[in-house]
Amino acid sequence: MTRTLSMLAALLVALAPAVAVAQARSAQVRPGVAPAAPRPGEEIKLDESTTLKAAALEARMSALLANFALLQRQAQDMQTEMNKMLEERKALVTDAARRVNVPVADPNEWALDNKGQRFVKVQRPPAPGQAPAR
Repeated sequence: MTRTLSMLAALLVALAPAVAVAQARSAQVRPGVAPAAPRPGEEIKLDESTTLKAAALEARMSALLANFALLQRQAQDMQTEMNKMLEERKALVTDAARRVNVPVADPNEWALDNKGQRFVKVQRPPAPGQAPAR
């Protein structure tokens, strides 16, 4: 689950510039205000077929960028919900440990054993390049 959240966060970080560009682009184009006329030699004339294709492509790109913005908002909501759940879990572990007089330094070191209906301390291997804990 942590891997999924970190992959989602990485995706959002990678896509944030695209969303910012789309927002800046939509801020530049105001309804009712015609864009400045291009100088000679700074335009490309399109035939009807190419114009339709270009308009459809622009609409699809705008829809995709809007979906990325929605995805970003949903990820923020999920992150907020995950933080709430982690706080609830921390309170649950510390309260359970207090009742049975077990010291809890880090609630994240404890995993729920559904079969035994208990929390079990998880021994994680040290990170590469670190000395093992004694």
